[in-house]
This record gives sequence, structure tokens and C-alpha cells, in this order.
Amino acid sequence: MFDIHSHILPSTDDGARDIEESLEMARLAYKNGIEVMVATPHYIEGEGSKNYKYNQELLDILNNELKKRKIDVDVFLGNEVFITPNILMLLNDGEITTLNKSRYLLLELPTLDIPIFIEELIYTLRLRGLIPVIAHPERNLRIIDDPNILYNMIIRGCLSQIDITSILGLRGAVVKKTAEILINSQMCHVISTDSHSSHGVLFHFKNLMEKLYEKMEPNKIYQMLHTNPRTIVLNKVIDIEYPKKYKPPKKLKYKKNVPSY
Repeated sequence: MFDIHSHILPSTDDGARDIEESLEMARLAYKNGIEVMVATPHYIEGEGSKNYKYNQELLDILNNELKKRKIDVDVFLGNEVFITPNILMLLNDGEITTLNKSRYLLLELPTLDIPIFIEELIYTLRLRGLIPVIAHPERNLRIIDDPNILYNMIIRGCLSQIDITSILGLRGAVVKKTAEILINSQMCHVISTDSHSSHGVLFHFKNLMEKLYEKMEPNKIYQMLHTNPRTIVLNKVIDIEYPKKYKPPKKLKYKKNVPSY
């Protein structure tokens, strides 16, 4: 498995507290079949987030420790960038980075809304050859209300990444339902852990995977856990199915029984 969304980098955000927890996360990942992880520390403009240089130095330390302790997991660098109209400037200034220096950039939406500048931003990024990967869209309240908001992003050139915990209902029934709608509508391209610690999703990963295989076709799971994220990490062109517009089920109208005489 290739995991393109994790918070394994120590002491940078709300992920691993220190190097020892990072190493334990890597041990658990390897034990559960994860070969490659992308460290994607949060970057929120104006909030004092760590920059690319700082994160790369930490990653070098982590990878050296992984080699010393013979933990066979490759960790690359990226960011989970909270959406802002200044993304190109942040890239040019060395504040943020794409996933393993590829054309793919992991973007986080606000929980409650969709920014009004989203279409212009997608257009600008695509014009520069960058492909936005929308992180856990199933958790955005606007997309929960109308999944076709994500459909419109995808047909404009975005990809989407869904958390495994969302699919399995660990973030609530509404988020689970939305994840299912997005997957069934071909609006999900990657499943990731979004792991933040050694006692969360990675600790329970084996059980989560078993449940995932109970819910979905093995070929589809393999594509979203391995083929597509591997393509992203290697900076190759990803081949995706065209999304389907979501059509909500029709509500049955109540008909009053009228007696016949």
C-alpha cells in the first residue's frame, strides 16, 4: 500500500509527538503492508506552520532512524495545505511542497464551507500543470449536503482522497454515507490513513482492512490503495474513471387515501 496522507513527521503539527512515535507509526505501517508513506504536515497560511526546509530536515532525520532500526518503510514529503488563493506564491517561496515533489498537491477544505475562489484556484493550478488532490471531501458539510460539488471539482481536473476511517463509519454515519456515495459515483481516487498517532488508525489497521474488503470489490480497493497513490508518488499520469453525477433517491410523496363511493 502507498499512503499519501499521514502525519508521521514528528513535532510539526497535531501528528506524531516525537521521533519515537514516528518510528512506532512506521513499524505499525510496515506490519500492516504499507510500503510507502507521504508525510503531509498541515500548512495553514498565517498560522506559523513549518516550512518545506524545516520539514525536509526532520524527514531526513526520520529516514536515517528508519534505516538504523531496519524499518523498511519509505517516507517522502508533502503537505496537507489548507486552501488559500496564495498557493502558487507559497510554492514559489518554499513554504509548501507537493506530494514527493510531483505534480500532485494535497489540499484541505474548510469543514463548513467551500471557498468562493475554488474554481479560479483549480483553473490556475491546472494551468501550471498541478493537480489538486482534495483531502477527505466526505467530511466537508457542503459536499455532504451536495456531493455534486465535488463532481464539479473533479471534471475541472481535481482528484479526491478519502480516509479509510470515514468509509468504515469511525467518523459518524453521515460521513460514512457520503464516503459511500462518492465511491459509488467514481469520485474517490485514493484511500489513505490520515494517521496522526501510533494508537489510532495504524494500530487498528488490520481490522479496518478486513472490514474494507467486506464492503468493496478487491480490484477497486487495490486501485485506490496501491495503483493510484503509487502513480501519484511516482509523478506519473493517473488514469481515472469519469465521475458520475449523484442523483439522490426520489422521495415518496404521501398520498392521502380517498375513499371511493
